[in-house]
Amino acid sequence: MVQRDAGSITMEEIWQIPEMLQRVLKPKNQICDLVDKILENEIKSIHLVGDGTSYHAGFLGSYLFNQLCKIKSFAEVSPEFPYLVGSILNKEDLVIGISQSGESEMTVESLKVARSMGCLTATISNYTDSSLAKLSDNVLELKCTKEKSVLATKTYVNTLGVLSRLALELAYMNKKINEDIYSTTLQELKAIPDIIKNSLQHFRKQVRHFAPYFKFAPICFVLGSGPDYGSALEISLKLIEGARIFSQAYSTAEFPHGPITLADQSSWILAIIPGGGDRRKSILKLLDKVKDRGATLMSLYTTEIMDNVDFGIHIPRTNMMFQPMVCIVPVQMLTVEIALEKGINPDKPKWLSKVSSV
Repeated sequence: MVQRDAGSITMEEIWQIPEMLQRVLKPKNQICDLVDKILENEIKSIHLVGDGTSYHAGFLGSYLFNQLCKIKSFAEVSPEFPYLVGSILNKEDLVIGISQSGESEMTVESLKVARSMGCLTATISNYTDSSLAKLSDNVLELKCTKEKSVLATKTYVNTLGVLSRLALELAYMNKKINEDIYSTTLQELKAIPDIIKNSLQHFRKQVRHFAPYFKFAPICFVLGSGPDYGSALEISLKLIEGARIFSQAYSTAEFPHGPITLADQSSWILAIIPGGGDRRKSILKLLDKVKDRGATLMSLYTTEIMDNVDFGIHIPRTNMMFQPMVCIVPVQMLTVEIALEKGINPDKPKWLSKVSSV
């Protein structure tokens, strides 16, 4: 059993996030080298390949490249990558392998397939001497100190930081955004570490209050739309890995297509609520429905909290593209707190290891 007041390596690494993110956002030489090769090779599409948390980071990265760079981008789980697109890859494709360790078995295999098809390849990893890095034309280092917890926290946020900086530099150098937009957006990105740092105490206070209520939660549905859906995928995985709660992420509009039948008194709904627009209206309408069925509602919100929500965590509002780096942090903390409430070790989840293999 883990004592409730015991220290947690995972929590310590969450507190390191602002410093680690600031480190990775400062230099841009490696990123500009890759941008130069993307332009020189006239890359037409980008594939982001990874497993678990790395896949979720890549999924969010695909939004950045599609929306900011106007280049077709796709995220694929590495075990399916060779079967899904392996036979149609060519020299106009960039394949980015994402793995904090650089040793994820199927991600390494995916990059081997990409190289055999003549693709430009790159790696995002915490280790520049890893198997994945050695296969790649370019390596983007996460610049985190060693992540000891099995749960990826600071490496996940830093991966989002690297992808954000890469998308921004590519959009500017490929003339998809002008200098004013580039400068403004870069400043917004560089402000994220301080935004997280200034929110840590606030987040911790809130989640320590909420955690006891979810000690016996049997099931959680995590809802979000647009980039928030990518965050929902990672939130769900964290609750599964660290707190041993059965959790499933759904796009807001997809939830009514079947899963909503399970939304009752026994379920917990964690919703990521946008600051405005149609996405906000859509998820609030859905939450009214599930609340009527007795589900417990928690929201991550950037504006006012809604009357029908049982628990809410306020998230500082940032550029929508960078919001996922902020909103994941309190849920990482909540996962640790629930685990400690349940007497389980959040640092070394049962039957999991830092490097996954089949």
